[in-house]
Amino acid sequence: MSSTAPRRERWREHLADALDLILPVWCAGCDAPGRPLCATCASEFPRPRRCDTDGLEVWSVARYEGVAARVIRALKEDGRTGLGRPLGRLMAGLVREAGWGDAVLVPVPPSRPALRRRGYAVPELLARRCDARVARWLRARGSVADQRLLGRAERQRNVAGAFVARPGTGPVVIVDDVMTTGATLRAAQNALGGAGLWVVGAIVLADTPLRVAAEDIPGGS
Repeated sequence: MSSTAPRRERWREHLADALDLILPVWCAGCDAPGRPLCATCASEFPRPRRCDTDGLEVWSVARYEGVAARVIRALKEDGRTGLGRPLGRLMAGLVREAGWGDAVLVPVPPSRPALRRRGYAVPELLARRCDARVARWLRARGSVADQRLLGRAERQRNVAGAFVARPGTGPVVIVDDVMTTGATLRAAQNALGGAGLWVVGAIVLADTPLRVAAEDIPGGS
């Protein structure tokens, strides 16, 4: 990725946020006018869940179903970047609840095809709404297949060695959007640990059981 790509990505996010302020908006959960996520739909997000995976402590804002699934699809597939603000607030509360307020948030980088398709990186967008220190200490290495098309074992093989980490300091919390098997989070943990970083856990917007149809999960990890 060129050095100007992150700058373009940030400007796209700023422009989308500005448009949300001057153009009519509607709730991604129920279509009510006025807000990207209304208070009623926000209240329907289930209570946060702890769902560890292979020794990695993972906290999830919600289960990938109902209102939460509709809202996340709007953020990831419909360009509704204005949802980053209310969803980021939910994730920020989860960071504090888990006791990780002093940690550095490291977002999982998207694949190049996903970044080209969307024009913005969802995990980084969410992390930067959490009112915490965010560091780009992970980058994607090579190319991986679309995780939505793969089973558990195939997902693990697909993302094995998928990330390269830069050295840093302080405890680290990995940030991602949707967790399915946890394979992406473990690959990120391995890369960060290999760079000498202490990964204390991970935060995701939603976790989903494998029984959910793959085509319904937008890029689940």
